[in-house]
Amino acid sequence: MSAPQQHLTAGKRTRTRLREQIHEIARRKVIEIRITPALYGGGTVWCAIAIGADRREVPLPGHTRRVVALLREAFPLAAWDKPQDYTVATGVLREHHVQLPASLRGDRA
Repeated sequence: MSAPQQHLTAGKRTRTRLREQIHEIARRKVIEIRITPALYGGGTVWCAIAIGADRREVPLPGHTRRVVALLREAFPLAAWDKPQDYTVATGVLREHHVQLPASLRGDRA
């Protein structure tokens, strides 16, 4: 059984602003941002990956902190100690949960 997914939705103005800022940073259409916290040097850092319209990773060289800051500012109530996925089109920030494959859950095909 998987954990219930927690999600937050940005208002129209915030969603538009985020889409424009993400596009400006990535210089192409981005459909999703994935943010993962990691322990580093005695503290927490956040890694960000952008996914383009072709479902491939969009490089964010030198802009990871800016992208993370934009989303953390837009969603201050999110559980930032957990991985988050932001869908640009809908403005939904959702906790990222990985479901075990059926073969590891003991399910039979």
